[in-house]
Amino acid sequence: MHKKAVMRSPADHAATRATTIIETDLTMLIPNSYVSETAERLALYRRLVDIKDEAELQRFTAEITDRFGPIPQQVTELMEAIRLRWLGQQMGLEKMVLKKGTLIGTFIADQKHGFFESDAFNAVLRAVQAQPRRFKVYEKAGTLRISVQDVKNVHAAKEAMERVVGVREKV
Repeated sequence: MHKKAVMRSPADHAATRATTIIETDLTMLIPNSYVSETAERLALYRRLVDIKDEAELQRFTAEITDRFGPIPQQVTELMEAIRLRWLGQQMGLEKMVLKKGTLIGTFIADQKHGFFESDAFNAVLRAVQAQPRRFKVYEKAGTLRISVQDVKNVHAAKEAMERVVGVREKV
């Protein structure tokens, strides 16, 4: 059974709103079979939302592995979603929807914002030009969006977004 997952967090990119949202039909959760106490699971979710960087996420991973044992796939996907959220923030995305094998990212609503003149946005455009069958940028309902095809899970979405960010880092 798939559950809708929504993640919100403070953005560290000046171009984005106060939150970046990820919605997916994939299962990303801490299963009862891994952490049986509801209060403990909720506390772990709260901690996950507040994690700001890879080093902190690695410490969290080591801690829960030590406390609860090997991490199940659903929790791994949840952690990958956090990394995906960070990449979305770097790209100026307010929202990312991963459903039915497609990732759709919605850029900040104000198309006159300076972000659209930035290196980060130019990296997105270069990625689209380099792989036009995989990446598309289009406007819908007054907002600019990017779609990425052939994204079967959160890890694949993260890898696709890393390619976009990586194009920027080469400049």
